Amino acid sequence: LQKWANKENLKIVSAEYNKMLTHNLHNFSELEDRIALLHMQQKEVNTSVVSLESQIRHLREMLKYAEQYQKNKIYDDHYKSSKDPDRYFRKYESQIILFAGAEHILQENGINLKHLNSNKLQEQIADLISRKESLNTQYVSFKQEIKELELIHQNLSKYLKQDAPKIQRSSHNKLPSL
Repeated sequence: LQKWANKENLKIVSAEYNKMLTHNLHNFSELEDRIALLHMQQKEVNTSVVSLESQIRHLREMLKYAEQYQKNKIYDDHYKSSKDPDRYFRKYESQIILFAGAEHILQENGINLKHLNSNKLQEQIADLISRKESLNTQYVSFKQEIKELELIHQNLSKYLKQDAPKIQRSSHNKLPSL
């Protein structure tokens, strides 16, 4: 029975080693190094995704203000050229206030109001979203490869550690050679 178990364990270890070779890894330390490298790359990708999400949120906010600015600019222009500004202000107060707030925030963020183009902002957002999706795909592939390599590592560790005590016992039983 022990012989059969050893044979089965050897088959399992051989299969796991072949899986390791498909990843172009030739020993246990290369496997551990690869897992560590993939974890590091996964963290870098995750950091990049978080950064892109922050940029996307900021650009979406700027797009909202740009659209408010463009939509309500006509009210501000008419207000400035009106014969009775107080009456015009009372009539279109919310639009004028929205315009002024959007103008202030856009200027605060260094956006040139004379060359404001909401389509360009939308294109930038779309570009960032596509980069984020690409990084997410990369993150998932790293995650899958890590899972696969950790399973190989776990299986090999289990069977190699099972054999390790036998090796240690046999080395203690040997007499030192002179």
